[in-house]
Amino acid sequence: MISTEYIIMVVFSLINLLILIFVIDWRYFRDWVVVLLFKGLLDFVWGSPVVSLKLIEYPVRLLPRYYDTCIYFELWIFPVLCVWYNQVTRKRGLWGIVLYAVIFSAAMTAVEYPLELYTDLIKYKDWTWFTTFYTLIITFLMSRSFIAFFRWGCDYFDRKPKKI
Repeated sequence: MISTEYIIMVVFSLINLLILIFVIDWRYFRDWVVVLLFKGLLDFVWGSPVVSLKLIEYPVRLLPRYYDTCIYFELWIFPVLCVWYNQVTRKRGLWGIVLYAVIFSAAMTAVEYPLELYTDLIKYKDWTWFTTFYTLIITFLMSRSFIAFFRWGCDYFDRKPKKI
């Protein structure tokens, strides 16, 4: 029998796929692929120690024989939401970037906390919903800083020397 947790993961995967297909503006393909890869790496590097330090536990997860962390969230859900966040903040100033980081983080925390209470997808050990909230804000802002740096670097190094 399929568990509630796997049904939730399938539903969130489908929602994520719909976001990728219908919400993301793929004219900025290069930027979004960079964000996906950066976020996947950042979350995997940051999430693994959190699990190793026993701050969070993922009783139901993909590939449990190989990973203690939730690769489903760290390599699929959060990176896609981060692409969406970066798209929304693409033309916004500093306060808009921070405000949307707070909004996206609040929405994600509002989903995660009931999942922690009522499912085996995540269990807080030495962690709280507030820790989730502010670490999400930090990682959204890190991804926004990284893509700004990436765009600057592309513009700076793409300049061709003028022919004399």
